[in-house]
Amino acid sequence: MPTLQIETSSRWDALALADKLPRHRWYLVEPTAERWDVCLPVEDPAGGLPPDVRAAVELWLCERRLDAATIHAGGRTYAVTGGVTTSP
Repeated sequence: MPTLQIETSSRWDALALADKLPRHRWYLVEPTAERWDVCLPVEDPAGGLPPDVRAAVELWLCERRLDAATIHAGGRTYAVTGGVTTSP
């Protein structure tokens, strides 16, 4: 199953985001000492970010006072900043 990978810079940020995703099955990955990914299996990542995930990320950014989040999904990379989602 395809997976969304939401990059965070600390385990605490990752856990805070995961707490905002109670309807999803998530798991954490630590690809480097400076990065944690919150991973969410999804049915169709090519269709964009699910609205509830986008809303959770926006709320998390605000609460944690973070500038942006990078999300990898189905070969695409999204950036969520201040309530705006972009796909380069």
